[in-house]
Amino acid sequence: MSRGRIADSLIAGAASAVVAWPLTTLFTPNTWIRPMLGMVFAVVLVGILARMLTTSWIAIAAAQLVGVVLAGSWLFGRGHLWHALPTPDMVLAFNNLLVDARETIQNYAAPAPTNRGITLAIGLAIGVVATIVDHLAVMRRSPALAGLPLLTAFLISASNSGESLHPMFFIAAGGLWLLMLGRQGIASLRRWSTTVPMSTTGRRNTDDHDGAYGYAAVGRTLAVAGLVAAVVVPVVIPHFPTRYLIDGLGRSGNSTGFSDGQIGLKSTLDLTKSLNNPSKAPVLSYTTNAAILTPLRVGVLNTYLADTWREDPDDVDYGRRTTVNPPPDLAADVPRETYRISVEDSRIEAPQIAAPTPLVSADLGRVTWGLDRNTSVATVRRAARSYSFSYLALNPTQDSLAQDRQGATGGILQEDLQVDPASQDILSRLVDDVVPQNASRIEAARAIQKYLRTDGGFTYSLKLPETVKNQFGQDERPDAISLFLRSKTGYCVQFATAMVMMARQAGIPARMAIGFLPGTADKGTYTVRSSDAHAWPELYFQGIGWLRFEPTPSGTQNTVAPPYSLAPTTPGGGSSATNTATGGATTSAPRTDGRNDPGATDPVSTTGSGSTFGNWFGPRTRTTVLWIVLGLLIGILGSLAVPLAARRRLRRRLRHAPDESTRVEIEWQAMIERIGDLGVIPPRGSTPRQAGRFYQREAYLEGDQTEALHRVVAGVERSRYAPPGATIADIRTDTQTVVKAVSGARRRKDRMRAAWWPTEGLIEWRERRASVGRILRRPVVRFQDWREARRDFRA
Repeated sequence: MSRGRIADSLIAGAASAVVAWPLTTLFTPNTWIRPMLGMVFAVVLVGILARMLTTSWIAIAAAQLVGVVLAGSWLFGRGHLWHALPTPDMVLAFNNLLVDARETIQNYAAPAPTNRGITLAIGLAIGVVATIVDHLAVMRRSPALAGLPLLTAFLISASNSGESLHPMFFIAAGGLWLLMLGRQGIASLRRWSTTVPMSTTGRRNTDDHDGAYGYAAVGRTLAVAGLVAAVVVPVVIPHFPTRYLIDGLGRSGNSTGFSDGQIGLKSTLDLTKSLNNPSKAPVLSYTTNAAILTPLRVGVLNTYLADTWREDPDDVDYGRRTTVNPPPDLAADVPRETYRISVEDSRIEAPQIAAPTPLVSADLGRVTWGLDRNTSVATVRRAARSYSFSYLALNPTQDSLAQDRQGATGGILQEDLQVDPASQDILSRLVDDVVPQNASRIEAARAIQKYLRTDGGFTYSLKLPETVKNQFGQDERPDAISLFLRSKTGYCVQFATAMVMMARQAGIPARMAIGFLPGTADKGTYTVRSSDAHAWPELYFQGIGWLRFEPTPSGTQNTVAPPYSLAPTTPGGGSSATNTATGGATTSAPRTDGRNDPGATDPVSTTGSGSTFGNWFGPRTRTTVLWIVLGLLIGILGSLAVPLAARRRLRRRLRHAPDESTRVEIEWQAMIERIGDLGVIPPRGSTPRQAGRFYQREAYLEGDQTEALHRVVAGVERSRYAPPGATIADIRTDTQTVVKAVSGARRRKDRMRAAWWPTEGLIEWRERRASVGRILRRPVVRFQDWREARRDFRA
């Protein structure tokens, strides 16, 4: 049975299964666990049986992969089998399931729903990982290399969770990997030859037979220390911004998904999560001939369900067109101006692309692109680093905006009028209070924007409250929209969501748009950074189309309300050019603060005398200082460990000495070791008097130093040879004088080595390690003794 290596195979399979444990934070419910365990069990079982039949690693790995395919077919391919064997039809079925899994990962934030495709994908992936781990750890006997596929599988879930994982996920995976390492190390040690005689039972006649116990004790100590350090150290050191691997799950509810490579906005927005991931990474730079800048839209979200915005499936006709037809719902008589924007060094990942709206022409080179038929959102097949668009800046008249709220809505989606049922009561009351009864569509939209932006007493903050007080002073946890409207605290996502729902409650089609603010100007070139991410509402007007509104207060992000969204100041039409009383200026000033939304910490003031302090002691500087302080602290504690252990050992030995003679002998041996640390070592077997003459000659002692050495030698000789009851003099003071004198005659590096690396301290640490090893080894010894006793009893 040893050829099957059952124990090693089971440990490798357990490690492969445990690294999938963090996936429970990404998918719900956890119905994928049992099928995944079935796949791992198939790999382990096939590996054990195959090793009993052959030693060819190619044949064993091939058999395990066949086992993965068969197990997957039996678990997921029912109805597509021929006498329990997979058919070509099953391949097509698996392809459809895997496509469903990919779409789920791309369209949902964690935790995503578990469907058959997700279950199949996890099972196949972990099955392949288990095969690789089994090959490396069991066949190749290289558990260290097996840690690479285990780490890869673990990081896929850890990197995409968006939040810190429970330490048990890491401890379980790391513990099993260390167990594989330990077993392989002990097996390698026992393969070495030995001259230790064996007993009749086959065991060597030593307490630590073949040295395996001592080796295992040290290994266990290091393993436990390493796991504890890996869990504790990240708690006290600063964290870098989280990076993500893929869209969808990779951008959880509290992340923006920015990385050092390509950048993308998540396709879902969770109103219950705060945003605390700062990033100043540039997204793109552009030039434009527009006098008034407009945000760059990336996507549109229509469906709101369970406190989360989700996008609907897209309907895009891809091509390389250079002209775009005007929106079908845009009347020809709407005043407009055409502007052009040229983008360079875009780092937005496909299929997203930042563009103003509505578009009339495009130049994306060889990149195929298209407009979603339902939302008019630009989408690309592959990322475009440089491109240019021409777009329309609409300036609708007051007469064209003065539409009935319940009027015709054209070809909008049904979701654009759906109100969140959980918050409908508070929305209905607010709309009745804020919107005049006979208000037109534009009047209702302006009233809602004005209420959220200036009149309602709302506060901008990236830290969201979790509860709100009711009329009785008790804490309540309502739905996300009700919580925002009652606490009046939130960031752009909450402001935009509230306006969308209030507009829908008032009968106006509305939806959520996500993208970037115009950015910061420098010599005519605008730079958009990840901290410029923003969300805003779009409302539908018949004959015009979707118009942007801005309910987020202007004092936080330099958000600027469009001219048509502000109440006119002159009779007969035309919007106000500047109207701070109703919500902010209409011109777009370049951003200089870099405040982040969504995806950053609370805004930091850059005005006044505090700006210089902030520049010198910003987050990066504080992080560097913290690293330096932490390193110095660890260095100081580490450098004191051995000297303190030496001092403690000497004091303990003196405290437990039974008589004065023993104390003198301990002081003499301590002096010899301390002088030996300085590099002055007397010949082996020297008597105290011979050692004294050697020290006097080598260290050039004279005067009081010589007399102190003579007293030490005389004290040692008296303690050894004096009759019982004789008075023994204390030599501790004289030993210190001799050591100091010898140290003064030595080189500086010898003195430093003796002070920070004393032999007494090293002996103390070795004894502590041996003591811990004996404690850890005790249960193993007892178990082996019990097993031998049981074997002898059966014999």
